[in-house]
Amino acid sequence: MGHSTARAALIHQHASADRDRLIADAVSGLVKKGRKGTKKPKKQDRKPKGHAGDTAD
Repeated sequence: MGHSTARAALIHQHASADRDRLIADAVSGLVKKGRKGTKKPKKQDRKPKGHAGDTAD
């Protein structure tokens, strides 16, 4: 990675992993907030996807 020592590389790798976790947690929180209040459709209310749902009415 271009670091002068293996120790320096490990320090930066650890910092990067911590930052990745922080970003993942923030995105997860945004998704949960966005999904809050939306109700999951009942099975009979869902329309089939794909070819099975392409039939003419």
